[in-house]
Amino acid sequence: MLKTNRSTELYSVKTPTNSIKKASICCLLALGFSFFLISCNTTEKSPDVSAIKVNVNIERLDETLMKLENKDQIIGFLQKNRSFVNQFFQTSPQDTSLISWINLIVKDKKSQEFYRKVKGNYGDMSDLKSQFEMAFKHLKYYYPDFKEPKIITTFSGFANDLSVSDSLIIIGLESFLGPKSKERPQQPNYILTRYDKPYIVPTVVAFLSKKYNRIEPTDRTMLADMVYYGKSFAFTKAMIPNIADSLVIGYPDSTLINTTYAQDLVWAHFIDKKLLYETNDRIKEKYLAERPKTTEIGPACPGKIGQWVGWQIINHYRTEKPDISLQDLMKNQNARQIFEESKYRGQGE
Repeated sequence: MLKTNRSTELYSVKTPTNSIKKASICCLLALGFSFFLISCNTTEKSPDVSAIKVNVNIERLDETLMKLENKDQIIGFLQKNRSFVNQFFQTSPQDTSLISWINLIVKDKKSQEFYRKVKGNYGDMSDLKSQFEMAFKHLKYYYPDFKEPKIITTFSGFANDLSVSDSLIIIGLESFLGPKSKERPQQPNYILTRYDKPYIVPTVVAFLSKKYNRIEPTDRTMLADMVYYGKSFAFTKAMIPNIADSLVIGYPDSTLINTTYAQDLVWAHFIDKKLLYETNDRIKEKYLAERPKTTEIGPACPGKIGQWVGWQIINHYRTEKPDISLQDLMKNQNARQIFEESKYRGQGE
């Protein structure tokens, strides 16, 4: 599972008011619209970052690891790459179970054959590198003190998938081969769609946003959590300007379209049930967490619908307040002020 420096899980998001809140994919009221998807507009023009210099090097630990031949070499490898072991596997290089697991992977013919497929799928990593460069350039534009994290790729036989901290990004390549691969992580189908290469960089950027996303720790309302998630999505879009909204939030395009056209119904439910200022964690979980459906609204309503609504609030706020910079938005801890000034009441932009 994805681990960040705050020990949150893959495709889970640590909410500002709860220790761990699972959040993720969704699928809404199947209205059957055949409209094409239009990404949400923001009022901030994408800056010219062509002159900004960033250092993006992808260290291929997967290649080194899969060439190891015995336990002595494995132990030496783990000791040499202690930070990788500590963050990705959350254990020490002396962990005998980890040593045995890697020994099994490198000696197993099927694992080696699978790794060759993985390696061929990613090639020279040029596409992934260029995506990280673009995101890091925008990060450095908005936050000049940003330091590019080190990027490591690995192969662990689905033991883990993605790990992000301010200083280190670790990608388990085999987890992101997409739907054409026969070998895939053991996840529900509604989550599995995000285990694909196009989701790697936006997922990383969303986790990096935590450093800049200020919260009011005493505000335990649903609205505070919704605004927190909305700011995270807005941040990701700003760092990767041309990215599809579906890759930011993890909804299929059809779900985004249907959700957009049904947002007045969704909003009516939130108001009718008085959810905006709800503080009960169990109730909030139903609207913010990772679920296949939000059945409280409808049998086809996507999970984490509260996160999506929070994103709409932020989009409307940025439309109403075009002079507010992204940095000021991320620093603003007053969720209620943002909501009231957004003038969002379930309407489209």
